[in-house]
Amino acid sequence: MTAALILVPILLSAQAPVADSQALSFDAALGLATSTPNVIGRAQAAREKVALDQRIAAVPFNPQVTVQPGWRLAPAGARQPELIAEIVQPWNLSGQSSARRRAAGLEEDALRAGARVAALDARLAAARAWIDLWAAERLVEEARREEAIAGELERLVARAAALRALTRADLAEARAYHAEARSTLLAVEGELYLRGIALAREVAAPEVAPLRTAGPAPSPPIPGAAQLAPLLRQAATLPFVEVRALQARAARAREIEDHAARGTILQLGAGVQRDAPGGLVVSGLARVTVPLFERGERERAGMRAEAAALDGERENALIAARADLASSVHEVEHTAAMLAVVRDDLVPASREAAQTRRRIFENGGATLLEVLQSDRAAVVAASRQWRIEAEHAWARTKLWLLVAEIALKGIEP
Repeated sequence: MTAALILVPILLSAQAPVADSQALSFDAALGLATSTPNVIGRAQAAREKVALDQRIAAVPFNPQVTVQPGWRLAPAGARQPELIAEIVQPWNLSGQSSARRRAAGLEEDALRAGARVAALDARLAAARAWIDLWAAERLVEEARREEAIAGELERLVARAAALRALTRADLAEARAYHAEARSTLLAVEGELYLRGIALAREVAAPEVAPLRTAGPAPSPPIPGAAQLAPLLRQAATLPFVEVRALQARAARAREIEDHAARGTILQLGAGVQRDAPGGLVVSGLARVTVPLFERGERERAGMRAEAAALDGERENALIAARADLASSVHEVEHTAAMLAVVRDDLVPASREAAQTRRRIFENGGATLLEVLQSDRAAVVAASRQWRIEAEHAWARTKLWLLVAEIALKGIEP
């Protein structure tokens, strides 16, 4: 048997995905990400607080009613029941009512920003999981193709070795190549399963089963490096920066509210006294609580410390957001350049080298080991292309989602 009969070109299409797995498009994954329990719970928390905050009373104190029944013991001729009744309404003169409404409003804003953070995190996680699964599916296709080629090669080499056309060393090389291909296939199939489960988790799928992707990788429109400066100036509007600023303002507002609650309290009221024998006394009542000693320093200290810590977190978040935007723009350009080299130069050259090496081998000018090495290089190059395509798609998607948040904040009333 000649060497020409050994290396027959083998082109196999990827196997069909598992029938019971569910295909999910990228847009559908992003939509489902915002319907996860965490995102829904954060949004519901903001709505619940707003609904109850709207019922905050204008007066921070309730009326106080005092009833004091008694019995007159002396003189003996006037022994009969007596009654003293008072009603008092406290009034805060230090602005507690407006302070607590402001604090409640800032807490609502912080909760809404927290809901935006949860939604953005969910979209980013779902996007990354979908793109990773998309890449894993294509890597499995390449691994299956390589395993099929290696298996067929091993069978042909075994047949040739039996006819003394090839040596036992060649057969051992072919078997090793097939075993390596099977090992790679098992590894990428395991990764594919985990990626499918990860996507199911990020979109809160009702069943714990691996999903699969549908459609091409995302390629959303994004700004270039020229638009980077305006984006960096607006980085403070990103939700994970804004939420800390709002939390700091809310902590300071709570401190002001607590300080006002310990301020000057005026109590106005009226009293009625039934005085034996047969007497009735009506009187007015005024009390003033002056904050000479206790001003809530114990409680306010924690609120002030919390606000200071949140200010630091906000500055760190802003630095991280600017760095993230800058690195995302660079990553888009960098992965695009890498993809162009691998897709347009490395992969075609590797395939051509493998095909050429086969023809040389068929004419007796190359060894089987050289052919296997060329085939491996071609497979590695194709797999590398899929990984870089996934990284490029993720870089574009991440930047797109961040820019969308900035734009959304810019058009809010």
